[in-house]
Amino acid sequence: MDETLKALAKSFDEEPFAKKMGMHLMEIDYGKALIKMENKHEMNNIFGVTHGGVIFSLIDGAFEMAANSHGTIAVALGR
Repeated sequence: MDETLKALAKSFDEEPFAKKMGMHLMEIDYGKALIKMENKHEMNNIFGVTHGGVIFSLIDGAFEMAANSHGTIAVALGR
């Protein structure tokens, strides 16, 4: 793994939100990332299934790593 990917992986491991959500970076390569997160009871909605915001957070974490894997700062932003 090159220095860019190593730095990204280290940053993700130290990211406060990822830690709070229990996210773990399993794999990273150019243009792709695999994030793992265990669903906890407090992450469920009123119907007892995983809240959509939790799922979106997991997707956003993987996007964050994949989009930045080429060494150029990238964010998803719209107006």
